[in-house]
Amino acid sequence: MVGAPIGTWIAGFLPETVLLLSFAGLMVIVAVRLWQQASHPILPGPACPTPEHSDGPTCQRDAAGVLILNSRCAVLLLIVGVLTGVLSGVFGVGGGFVIVPALVLFSGMSIHRAVGTSLMVIAMVSVSGVASQLWAGHAISPFFTGLFVIGGIGGLFAGQQIGRRLSGPTLQKVFVVAILAVAVFVIVRNLSV
Repeated sequence: MVGAPIGTWIAGFLPETVLLLSFAGLMVIVAVRLWQQASHPILPGPACPTPEHSDGPTCQRDAAGVLILNSRCAVLLLIVGVLTGVLSGVFGVGGGFVIVPALVLFSGMSIHRAVGTSLMVIAMVSVSGVASQLWAGHAISPFFTGLFVIGGIGGLFAGQQIGRRLSGPTLQKVFVVAILAVAVFVIVRNLSV
């Protein structure tokens, strides 16, 4: 919630094409990391990384898979949360493309749990983001917002049914393909203009 207004302020200084191409680049980077993680999942227990053997800055989990919330992990999640908010404010996106990958990559959370957790985070960040957009003088169309809300709710229920039938790594790879498809669309559309 703190980062979203900062991101909105930053976005005001950047041309639309730069914003969209930067967003596409971020999606490609996130997709590559998520695909690598889905291809080589870390299981709780003896294979769970220790701080000395972890793959980059991530929180640790105990043998049962429960998050070990020590001061290092809390600070990491706070920093990642602020950066996620900034990215949400800059690009106008939330859960699917920013919050879910952050939760999966930095907390070691399964994608199924990350999706559920991100919905709560999205609600909170969205309040901050909408307020900062209105404060910045950007108009928001109630009609188009309503259509997206209705479509989003329908898609949410359909997606839940599909997600229940897929294993975590498979769902993560499907998610990666969707991210890459959007990234390619954004790149092609902005470079062909």
